[in-house]
Amino acid sequence: MRRGVARVVPIVAVLVGTGVAAAGAQSREGAVDLATILERAGEKVIEYFARAQSLVCLETVRLQPLGTGLTADGFARVVESELRLSWDPLLDTALPPEAKTLRQLLKVNGHQPRKNDHDNCTAPEQQASETQPLSMLLPEQRRDYVFSLARPEKLDGRTVLVVNYRITTPTSVEVSEVEGKDDCISYEVEGGVRGRLWLDPDTHEVLRLDQGLSGLVEVPLPRRIARRTNGNSHFTVERMDTSIRFKAITFTDPDETLVLPVSSTQLRVTRGSGQPRLRTVTEYVRYRRFLTGARVVQP
Repeated sequence: MRRGVARVVPIVAVLVGTGVAAAGAQSREGAVDLATILERAGEKVIEYFARAQSLVCLETVRLQPLGTGLTADGFARVVESELRLSWDPLLDTALPPEAKTLRQLLKVNGHQPRKNDHDNCTAPEQQASETQPLSMLLPEQRRDYVFSLARPEKLDGRTVLVVNYRITTPTSVEVSEVEGKDDCISYEVEGGVRGRLWLDPDTHEVLRLDQGLSGLVEVPLPRRIARRTNGNSHFTVERMDTSIRFKAITFTDPDETLVLPVSSTQLRVTRGSGQPRLRTVTEYVRYRRFLTGARVVQP
């Protein structure tokens, strides 16, 4: 069972691992509290996945290369896409159910996508779908992680619950070349992440999710590509920090309020790659709700 997000990159990588956990060494009362918190949070995620399949939003991604001081270096690439959620918990498979975010590319740098935009070796154009981070709170996946209850903290002016987590599976990387693109690789990382969840103390909905690497990750290069990169056999992901924020979004006719993702920030630092530092800022806006059972999506 994999825990990670496949990426298509120009011999660089964008890494996102996901995970949740079982209770660690704590007092009996603390362990019960944590188990209850995780169970209720998982129930809220199930409700969210079931409801969010009738939602569509606009995703705006700004990919900004950075200099050595982590300041902007050159122009950012801005990609707009339509997103929707797909989730089938009853799918007949041996793997636990995972929610997928489906993406339809709309604009690149303000213009309609051109052929080269679709073929561009960078995220998110190549990511037609990806695993939803909150899948880690599903009951079938929580056993792959270790949780610990931290002290409550303030978030947006109110006290919230805080849970730390780490994935229990060891880090591994699977790499493949992208057909038709000489300088692109696709890779998938399993394990090797740790993070923190901020939860609403009343509803147990996730309000913020932070995660990062547990250590350095070496991404091996295919032999053919390595020969063209001065013999380098791999590059190293030194840092991959991700923070996702969730807030209440209100719909009308009929009235309904859902806690949905509104922004995400990623900072990636690599050594030995063609793009050593990259900040990716994503905004999720213009949420729309469809009350009918189906709709037409243009290819």
